[in-house]
Formats: sequence, C-alpha cells, structure tokens
Amino acid sequence: MAIAIAISLHLLGTIVWVGGMFFAHMALRPAAEELFEPPQRFPLMLRVLDRFFVWVWAAIALILASGYWIFFAVFQGVMGLYAHLMQGTGLLMVGLFMYIYFVPYKRMAAALRENDYPRAGAQLAVIRRIILTNLLLGLITAVLGGAGKFV
Repeated sequence: MAIAIAISLHLLGTIVWVGGMFFAHMALRPAAEELFEPPQRFPLMLRVLDRFFVWVWAAIALILASGYWIFFAVFQGVMGLYAHLMQGTGLLMVGLFMYIYFVPYKRMAAALRENDYPRAGAQLAVIRRIILTNLLLGLITAVLGGAGKFV
C-alpha cells in the first residue's frame, strides 16, 4: 500500500509540473504571442507564472519527498541505473527552475514594474528557453520512471 501512495504522489507532482510546462510552452505562449502586443502579453505571462510557480514549488516538494520515500523506504536504496538517472535529471530540473525563479522571473517582474517592455521581453525569452529545456528533461525523466526498469 505504501508504494502505491508514494508512486501516486510522485506521479501527481510530475503531471502538474511537466504538464504545466507543456501547456505553457506549447499552447499558452504561442496563443498569447498571436493575440497580444507586449504591453498586454508580458503582464499576462507574469501573472500566469506567478500562479504556476506556486504549484511548481509544491510539485517539487511532493516529487522529492515521494521519490526519496520510494527509493529509501520501499527499495532500501537499491534500484537500477534508471532510478539514479531519473534522480539526476530531476535534480537538474529543480536547479534550472530555481534559477528561473530567482533570476529572470524576478528581473522580468522588476522590468514590468518600470514598464520596460524590452527588458521584460528579454527575461521572458530566457525563461522560455529554460522551460523548454526543463520540459525536455521532464519528458525524459518521465520515460525513465515509466519504462527505465524494463530497458
């Protein structure tokens, strides 16, 4: 029963984070670019990130807690290479997210407070590139988690 709870929590956190990145990058961003000019688009994207990042912090806590619960309590620290690769890509994703949150996201917010749209746009471009990287890492990590044991 413990393994079912741990895996379910792990999956829920992953779905929120990776699914949110997929939606933001593949659907929201292109639609916002088509419909809005920078004075409307950049504040919209900031508000979206404001809300999404709260969920990402929660997802990270859930993923790490459940992942280490699975690794240590259920498998006593003995798992295949896929689990170590999954942990490595996951920790890299956390590091990239922390960089996004504490550097370009904060800079974008400051630029928007000053109505500096070129600077806000430059920071949003940095965020977009890193989110794409994190999205790709998240998809790889999900495949490792789902199929890695069988490869």
